[in-house]
Amino acid sequence: MEFLNAMGACWWPGQGCTPRWEAWAVAAAIFAGLGSWLAAGVTYYAVVTPIERRKLVERAIARAAMEDFAVQLIQLRDDLGSAALTINAIEPTTKPELASNMVKLLSRYTVEVPVLIATPETLPLVNSLSRLRHALGKLSTSIDSFDLRVDPDVQNYKAEDEIAWLQRTHRDAMIAIRDVAGRIMDLVPTYADDLNRVVTAGDGFDARRYVLRDD
Repeated sequence: MEFLNAMGACWWPGQGCTPRWEAWAVAAAIFAGLGSWLAAGVTYYAVVTPIERRKLVERAIARAAMEDFAVQLIQLRDDLGSAALTINAIEPTTKPELASNMVKLLSRYTVEVPVLIATPETLPLVNSLSRLRHALGKLSTSIDSFDLRVDPDVQNYKAEDEIAWLQRTHRDAMIAIRDVAGRIMDLVPTYADDLNRVVTAGDGFDARRYVLRDD
């Protein structure tokens, strides 16, 4: 009651009653402030909280998908790193049949790249996986079509061009692998060391995979 009395001695303006308008102004400001805070709180729980929850769900889905793929990606990098030794050993003077047999052995080095639903949270990773899928497809095509025999239907055919195409598609695949490895490193910390090795390695054979580490 003391609070109400402070607002004025009576409630209805009249001849003998003058409310304390300055007190009412203060009270109105206080209630307006409380209303703003209440509205902000409702907005947070109605809008911000679901967004944060959605981000956590999207990250969890990406983490689960990349947990198994990380192992395959690391193995693929090491396999294609070793394949570089074979690719670099092929020269224009290499017998075509021998060269074809050497290259066809590389067709076993591939993986099935997982497909993630594109969301604001996963879009960079989805794009990176798409580039890897495309690069591996081009590498597979260059392996399947590799042939050093002279093609009479192709003008100015050069064995050097055939070898260069294989080398280029191999290099592009390695670049795409490093890109994906860098993006999933935080999602799968269990394999962070090996993924970091993938990111920092070049396109060729990486002897660091055979270095024993103390666990």
